Amino acid sequence: MEFANATYLWGLLGLILPIAIHLWSRKKVVTIKVGSTKLLQVSEPKQTSSFKMNEWWLLFLRLLTVLLLVFILSEPNLSRTLEDSKISYVVEPSLFDDHRMTKILDTLPIQSIRILEQGFPEWEGDKITEKTTPKYWQLANEMKKIAADSIVVFSRGLMKGIHGRRPRIEANTKWIVVEEVESVERPISALQKEDYIELLTLKSNSKALSFKKDSIANTIENLEFNLSEDSLRLSSHSQEKWIAFQKNRPIRIGIVYDDSLRMQYEYLKAAYSAIAKFLDRPLEIAVLKELTSKSTINFNTLVSFNKVILKDSKIPMLIFKPNDFATKLVEPAPAANLFYLTALLNSENIVSGQLPERLLSLLNRHKKIEASILMNDQRVLATTALQPMQSKTIKKKNKASILKMTPWLWLFLIIVVLLERILSKIRKQ
Repeated sequence: MEFANATYLWGLLGLILPIAIHLWSRKKVVTIKVGSTKLLQVSEPKQTSSFKMNEWWLLFLRLLTVLLLVFILSEPNLSRTLEDSKISYVVEPSLFDDHRMTKILDTLPIQSIRILEQGFPEWEGDKITEKTTPKYWQLANEMKKIAADSIVVFSRGLMKGIHGRRPRIEANTKWIVVEEVESVERPISALQKEDYIELLTLKSNSKALSFKKDSIANTIENLEFNLSEDSLRLSSHSQEKWIAFQKNRPIRIGIVYDDSLRMQYEYLKAAYSAIAKFLDRPLEIAVLKELTSKSTINFNTLVSFNKVILKDSKIPMLIFKPNDFATKLVEPAPAANLFYLTALLNSENIVSGQLPERLLSLLNRHKKIEASILMNDQRVLATTALQPMQSKTIKKKNKASILKMTPWLWLFLIIVVLLERILSKIRKQ
């Protein structure tokens, strides 16, 4: 037994008080004046001893009350060490609905199966509806907490579950990839053109991710828009889900510069004209005197040569900040949605520095459909690439099981206090 607050054990000295009070009350002699003793009956010895026995029980309950209060303040815990099991099986949540995985699970002891998520809870035989792809390598670092000699991990091995660098872990693990058999093909966005709708369809399997564009006439009857006209549903497709819908709005760029930097404006205008032609969208460039939150709300990108920065801007901002040590013409800044133009533009560096490509990435034109792309990406990483690096020294882990006794002590204390009050009322003490 271990105590979280062992200092409170000094309170056990309080056990002296009930004993002292009990001994003091025994010395008291109460004189009762009566007129005559002729009608009094001699009490039986059994009844007298019964009274003495009740007094001892009352003393015991009061001592027990003090003892329980001291123990509750000390917070006692029972701990025991569990030896590692031989093998633990960790399964990705989405695999519990896979019939191939079900056949494997039926052959494994249920107490050795855990779920591949934070904390690695034990599987209780219920179906798992969670479809979120786990972060494989972050969870691999936590597998040292599993008390097992070896760990077998069943996962989808999806590329979208890989974040950061490959970890080096102490646990003896073996990763097994269970690939998705069926490929995914579904429309994810629609763009309004002059007289037709351009439909973007995603197709993905374990090997590749690709996109295709189709043209749909505006006059067909199976088009259905929501009230805000930012989503579209095609009743002719096998799936009836709403997809993102965008009108072919112009690219709006706001630029702040002075007359001495006229050529910088011309270079930027030429770069954005190439982007507009590539995206088949109209272009609007506005020259601004200064950057304010109200005047820049409807722009796609802001470019400033006066180094003025809007705090917490939701619009990508390109600020001119020369840097002779920069390796790229456009570099991200520490703040969100902020980028630096590291050199003055000329006919040479706009080509070598890939200025149009850099400016195109600032438009965030696929921001609304990124979540849909990530959800439907079925590309799988090879098992050898997914497997974390193994540490040379593998330490044997012992899992400590801790049982907190405080809640049970509170329950026991309530029962003892009730008994003490009932008995003291009977004895009138």
